[in-house]
Amino acid sequence: MSGAWYDAIVVGGGPAGATVARGIASAGFRVTILERDRRVGHPVQCSGLVTDRTLVAAGLDPRMALNTLSGAAIHAPSGARYEIGGDRIHAYVLNRAEFDVEVMTQALDVGSDLQIGTRVTAIERIPGGVEVMSERDGKPVTFRGRIVIGADGPRSLVADFLGLPPPVEVLRARGADAMLPRRPPIDQVQIFTGERYAPGFFAWVIPLGGDRYRIGWGSSRTGRGANHLAALLADYPEIFDGIEVLTQTGGLIPLGPRPRTAGDAGIVVGDAAGQAKATSGGGLYTGLTCAAHCARVAIDALTAGDTTAARLSAYDRAWRTDIGGELTRAAVLRRAYRNLTDPELEWGLRLLRVPGIRRLVNHYGDIDYPSRLAAPALRAAPMLRTLLGDKAGLVELLHPGTGVPARLAGD
Repeated sequence: MSGAWYDAIVVGGGPAGATVARGIASAGFRVTILERDRRVGHPVQCSGLVTDRTLVAAGLDPRMALNTLSGAAIHAPSGARYEIGGDRIHAYVLNRAEFDVEVMTQALDVGSDLQIGTRVTAIERIPGGVEVMSERDGKPVTFRGRIVIGADGPRSLVADFLGLPPPVEVLRARGADAMLPRRPPIDQVQIFTGERYAPGFFAWVIPLGGDRYRIGWGSSRTGRGANHLAALLADYPEIFDGIEVLTQTGGLIPLGPRPRTAGDAGIVVGDAAGQAKATSGGGLYTGLTCAAHCARVAIDALTAGDTTAARLSAYDRAWRTDIGGELTRAAVLRRAYRNLTDPELEWGLRLLRVPGIRRLVNHYGDIDYPSRLAAPALRAAPMLRTLLGDKAGLVELLHPGTGVPARLAGD
């Protein structure tokens, strides 16, 4: 059957898609959101670790967070442990399902339609816009609109429809919520590095509150993820003895933005655009930031009656001017980290024993803007350039105006 004609069809009901829908609907346009799953926010495929910027961007109160984190314990491949932070709140831990519902509610409150359990199967061009074919309860459903917004994740049908180049890299990630009777520190995220646990990436344990923790690990290389988890549990009995796994999930995280994120009558945003941070795989803050630009450009195009690629390319320029430089620098850091051997990683982490370096990390460390730490750290510890410089051209990060204050550089 055929549905109504909409100004904008948003494919994907996660936070990025809901934010775009909210912005366009607030301007008085007809918007529908096509969500494949039957429950908004499920399945949960995110660590939920964010800064207060994410909550501000979503228009939500930090008090909705499950927990606050003030520091991290980084475990080197050898098992050596290095603590950073501890001086203030650095991150919030979200109930991702609740977060997604709250953001979607905002979109519905301003008039967006939501079609749950609706899986998009194909997209075609028609005079004046696009036709989106989908399936719901085994029956075909068709939607027509002037523009289609792809917030449909790493395997984006909208990106395929627009013929957009692929993201730089795709990370495979797994996660689980679990009970840990031994209760690692409730205000500290645990990070585990090395080929044995997460080749080319890292594993993590995030405290949710009480005896509940969120465990995750990722890799850009093929391999047996279950073996990596088994090794982690076996090597750290002081953390994992008595673990009870409650839920498990997994997915793909595209790292490194697509070279283009708009085409005729279409735009992609969030994971569909490869807008996650390459250093951590986190995409909530960047996705919400880019979603705001996406909504503004879509409103302009719909108002002007011009949804050509030339008009919509303003979106590419807008988000790249805002956060594109940071995503590019994060990709440089990612290439360097991915190529490190365990002995090189071990050597680099030992620098955290130097009080001046640790102060730099605590002062500049920012999970939304990781390159703010990279430049002063490379200046303060030239040996890092010896370790990393040939790996990925880290000189790109040493842009003017990022010198190290004397009060932080000294021991």
